[in-house]
Amino acid sequence: MSKRKMPVIVKLLMLAFLLYAAVTIISLRTQIADKQEELDSLSLRVQEYEEANAALQEEMQRGVSEEDISELARSELSYAEPGERVFVDTSSR
Repeated sequence: MSKRKMPVIVKLLMLAFLLYAAVTIISLRTQIADKQEELDSLSLRVQEYEEANAALQEEMQRGVSEEDISELARSELSYAEPGERVFVDTSSR
């Protein structure tokens, strides 16, 4: 029995397909690595937000104290206690 040789065109098509498959696999691996980095970054942000949320919930459960109200009034609304003098430094403007 004589062995039949594959035509050259079939060999070239197989080689082209193998090259295409290799390039595609490498490209997909790069995309997977990039997406994994993005997932890690987002997971870290989620953890930070969850911690901040837990701290805020704990603060809400404690309630608002008179000191908190006084501090907010002073810092946000520029209020002062009766008889208290507030000095504003305008030299840095």
